[in-house]
Amino acid sequence: MRQFDQSTIISSRANDRVKQVRALRNRHERETTKAFFAEGPRILRAALETGADILLLVLCPERLSPEEEQLAEQINRRQPQLLEVTASVFDSLSFREEGQSIGAVVQQKWEILSSGTVGRRCWVTLHGIQHPGNLGTIIRTNDAIGGDGVILSGRSTDPYNPVAVRGSLGSIFTQRVVSADSAQLANWAKASGCNVIGASSDGDLDFREADYASRPILLFMGNERGGLSPEQLDLCDTVVRIPMGGYVESLNLAIAAGLILYEVLRQNQ
Repeated sequence: MRQFDQSTIISSRANDRVKQVRALRNRHERETTKAFFAEGPRILRAALETGADILLLVLCPERLSPEEEQLAEQINRRQPQLLEVTASVFDSLSFREEGQSIGAVVQQKWEILSSGTVGRRCWVTLHGIQHPGNLGTIIRTNDAIGGDGVILSGRSTDPYNPVAVRGSLGSIFTQRVVSADSAQLANWAKASGCNVIGASSDGDLDFREADYASRPILLFMGNERGGLSPEQLDLCDTVVRIPMGGYVESLNLAIAAGLILYEVLRQNQ
């Protein structure tokens, strides 16, 4: 195992470099720098394997397992900057309850809608989604079914929020993340060649009866409070509902998306 130089390990939370990493908790700072902080070996392994642009590697040498040190050495071959810190300093950067030992500042990767934005299986469109945990889970689920990515419009939560990044379990690096305004999205949806399907409690078709196999899918999911707007519903070729058998009238957004996405996978197997 590599011997770390104790003189280079930062023990102060007030260190300027540490404060720059901690500032990435703030959405404004993430948007300004176009970077975010990711932590944990599983997520960083995904970043490494997908060729993400890793700007800074953050290590807690006293906690590194042999497997984590091997991962750190693989990342270090990319020649990012290196920041070695004590356990208490790493904990001041971390969003996870359990003590972590490896993290990284990574460049964000956004796309815009264009004629080159094509789908092979499924895009999920989310307008004004509020909860980063829901967004991270939907990104992860769309990856699991072989989907293309997510298209975010309106005042949506940040997919690079630490909670969304953790919830994606590394899929933030495999899924395409697109930002679009409502007009751009409407024009693209009409010209995309996708089967545009919306999910609503007022849908006229059971979600299991829709066609998800003949063309790539553009799945419109409403936000947690308001659902789909009338303008979004007008863009849909089909509006589906998820049957309810109890007192509640709706499901959590990420669960609802998961049910429909796995029907997409089932029909395409």
